[in-house]
Amino acid sequence: MLRRLFSLLLLLSIATSLAGCRRAAPPKFSAGVAVLDLTAELEDADEEEIAVYKKLQADIGDTLKQLTGTPDKPILLGTEKTTDQLRHGFALFTKYCVQCHGVNGDGNGAVAEHLNPKPRDYTLGVFKFTSTPYGSKPRRSDLVHTVRRGVTGTSMPSFDRFSEEQLNAVVEYVLALTFRGELERQLASFAYEDEELPDEEGLTETIDEILAAWKDSSSKIVMPVTVMPPMTEESVRIGHQIFLGKACNKCHGKFGRGGSMGNVEIGKDAWGNEGSAADLSSGMFRGGDRPVDIYRRISSGINGTPMPSFKNTFQDTPDDIWHLVHFIKETGNRRRMGKQPLSEADLPSEPPEKEDSPSSEESSVSELAPVTEETAVTEEKLVEEPVEEEPSVDEEPVEEQTEESAEKTLQPAA
Repeated sequence: MLRRLFSLLLLLSIATSLAGCRRAAPPKFSAGVAVLDLTAELEDADEEEIAVYKKLQADIGDTLKQLTGTPDKPILLGTEKTTDQLRHGFALFTKYCVQCHGVNGDGNGAVAEHLNPKPRDYTLGVFKFTSTPYGSKPRRSDLVHTVRRGVTGTSMPSFDRFSEEQLNAVVEYVLALTFRGELERQLASFAYEDEELPDEEGLTETIDEILAAWKDSSSKIVMPVTVMPPMTEESVRIGHQIFLGKACNKCHGKFGRGGSMGNVEIGKDAWGNEGSAADLSSGMFRGGDRPVDIYRRISSGINGTPMPSFKNTFQDTPDDIWHLVHFIKETGNRRRMGKQPLSEADLPSEPPEKEDSPSSEESSVSELAPVTEETAVTEEKLVEEPVEEEPSVDEEPVEEQTEESAEKTLQPAA
C-alpha cells in the first residue's frame, strides 16, 4: 500500500514538473461587461432572439481581433499591424501590470478584488489625473508621468526605474487596450440598439470618432492663468476662507479630512465604485503634489469622479485658485512639520459668503501679471517659486499642432 502511494506521488511529481516546463498558452482577451450584458437578461427570450445576440457577441469578438489583434500581438486601433514597441509593451505589462489591471486592461486582474481603491479600468477611456481640461482625454505625457510617478496612497507603484523606452512601450500598450475597450463598448451599443453591427463605413466613422478625441487632447493643456504668489501665512489663511466659502468643505470637511472622517457621501465614480473625498491632511495627493498639479485638480476637476471643475467658479478671481493650493499644501504638510491637525481654533474668522468675491484686502495680497514666456521657469522651481509651471519633463513643449503632428502623438514610434 505504501509502495503504491509512493509511486503515485512520484508520478504526480514528475507530471507536475513536466507541466511546469511546458510553455504557457498565450493570454486571450475575454468579452467585456457591455458585450456580456447583451445576453445577460434573455432568460425569457425565445431561442431565435438568443441566437441573434450570441452571434452578435461572436461578431464583436471577431471584429475586435481583426482591428486590435490579440494580447501578445496587439494592434493599435487605426493601424494595420503590431510593432516591436507594442510587443515590448505587452512583455512589460504582463510582468508588472496584468496582475492588477487584467488582460483586458479592465481592472479585473487576479489580485484586484483585494485592493482598495480598485486598479484602473482603461476600457472606459477615462483617466483621472491629466493636464487637460475636464472631460478631455489625457495627453500621452500624462500617462507616462503617472506610470513613472505612481499613484500615492494606492497599490499603483512608481516605475521610475523604467527607461524612457520602457515607459513609452508600456503606455503604448495601455493605449492599445484603451482603444480596444472603447471600440468594444461602441460595438456593444450598436448591437443592443440596432441588433446589428455597423457596416464598413459606419465602423470607420466610429473608429475615427474614438481616435479624434485623443488626437484633440494632444494639443490641450491646462496652464495657470496667473503667476503663483509667494506662499505665506496670509495666503494660506485666505485659502482656508475660500475653501469654506466655496463649499469645498461639504465634501472634504472644514478641516480637509474628507472621506477619512466618514459620513461623507459624494456618489459613485465612472467605474461604479463609491467615491471618497480626498483626505487633504494626509499629504498624499494622488495626482501629484506640485503646486501646478493641485491647481489643475481644482481648475479642471478629476475625470470620472464627483470632483467637478471649478474653472468657471474662479473665472473672475483666478488668483483664488493659488490661495486654495497654498491652503491644501499647508494642510498636507502639517504632520511633516510636527503640527497638530487643523481644529476649531484654526478656523479663519469671518469666512466670506459663498457668492461674494474676495475683498479688496484679499485681492491686494499680490498684483499678478498674466503668464508670459519670460515668467516661465523650469519644473523644479515651481514648488518654491511663484511662477507658471511649464510642461513637466514628461511633456513635450506645447505648440500649435497640425493634424499630422497630432496624429503622430498616438502612432507607434518608428
